[in-house]
Amino acid sequence: MTVTQIKDPVHGYVELEQSLLDYVVDTRPFQRLRYVRQLSATNLVYPGANHTRFEHSLGVYHLGRTVFENLRTQSYFTHDTPESALDEIQRTLECACLLHDVGHPPFSHLGERYIDTGDLRTRLADRGLVAAFEEAGIEDPLGSVNAHELLGCLIVLREYADALRDLGVDPYEVCAYILGYSLRFERGGRWQYGVGAQILHSPIDVDRLDYITRDNQMTGADVLSFDTDRMVGAYTAHPDEGLALSDKALSTVGNYLEGRIALYMWVTQHHKSVYANVLLRALLDELADIADDPPVTADGVLEEGIDDNTLMERLRVEARDRPDSTLATLYDRFRSRRFPESCWKHRIAYADRVDADLDAFGEWLLDHDDRLERALADDLDVPLHEVWIEQSYVPEYEPAQLGDIPIAYGGTTRSVGEWGLYGDRAFDSPIPFVFVPHGTEKRATGLLVELFHAERGAHD
Repeated sequence: MTVTQIKDPVHGYVELEQSLLDYVVDTRPFQRLRYVRQLSATNLVYPGANHTRFEHSLGVYHLGRTVFENLRTQSYFTHDTPESALDEIQRTLECACLLHDVGHPPFSHLGERYIDTGDLRTRLADRGLVAAFEEAGIEDPLGSVNAHELLGCLIVLREYADALRDLGVDPYEVCAYILGYSLRFERGGRWQYGVGAQILHSPIDVDRLDYITRDNQMTGADVLSFDTDRMVGAYTAHPDEGLALSDKALSTVGNYLEGRIALYMWVTQHHKSVYANVLLRALLDELADIADDPPVTADGVLEEGIDDNTLMERLRVEARDRPDSTLATLYDRFRSRRFPESCWKHRIAYADRVDADLDAFGEWLLDHDDRLERALADDLDVPLHEVWIEQSYVPEYEPAQLGDIPIAYGGTTRSVGEWGLYGDRAFDSPIPFVFVPHGTEKRATGLLVELFHAERGAHD
């Protein structure tokens, strides 16, 4: 068996069998991921954040394979289970880990909001995925799935189905893993099939484990003090609870969870990261208005292999050809990194400068952002695109998930919350930011607070 080693800056050498290279990695859809940044425009704030979905996918594969191989050394996991079944689960997991992000469009989460998810669900139904889920007793599996996961499943079935079968892997099972299921398990298969899916998709999955470690290292944010090897070695499994962590993880699971929150708060939710990404989002919206067509479509990814570079070139050409347009102004700001000022940069300044109930004020800002942006622009006598009210472009991490992580000890499994490891500790939540031209921050803040109290008073 020929094995190729790829040197990864996070995990060291990642080993891939030649068959996985030939059938999956060295293919056009997978290689496209080299040109889709993991953190979109965050590299304008953290210059090292140029890592892509390509190396992240290799990292997830490496961690997933390592975790499963460790489980295969545990007699409790392999008891009375044929090697052939374990081999099948491992190969399915390896392929699913590699392909789990293959559907990410240009600029990742910023680009996927343009994709027609209804159309993708129809296409997946036509290719038999919905029927495969229904046959396994799973109803409406695609109802709340993200666009990139839907597109990823379509790419798997369209581009990789024959290759996966040649590898002895069911392409429908790979799609199920990507969405957090195992069709084999749901049809009454051994409990280990369900564990295979959980390794890729659960509160302690290897997808999160890789991007937390990778984002921390590649940005240089250094907000994470976490022993990845120790946690990987702590994975275990239980027939009733599925994937869990042994008590060996107790010394590091807290750092893992707090590190995830810290990365969100100080990388994704960094005030300049927020602005960089919403500026890019505004550029894509301007491009859509000019072209009268979404800048990102499923067919653009499927047929043309569009990536970050594709759209940046389109933006460059449109800005050159329309020098007096809003797009040209925003593009110049993006390329030269001329950012406005934030009325506050963190929660301390937010509390100091806003004389109001912060939760109520923040909710009011985001609920009425368009109207308030117009009011600020009029008062400051600046174009509307000089004023922004924004929060992070990625979903807020829900601290309640802390209680869902199972810890196995003494033949029982209990959640982190039940063990009382976090007590009544509260984690910070995101705040909205207000971006205005330099020198107008104090005036803008005063106007917003005045409007808030006036409108609240009128409703009291």
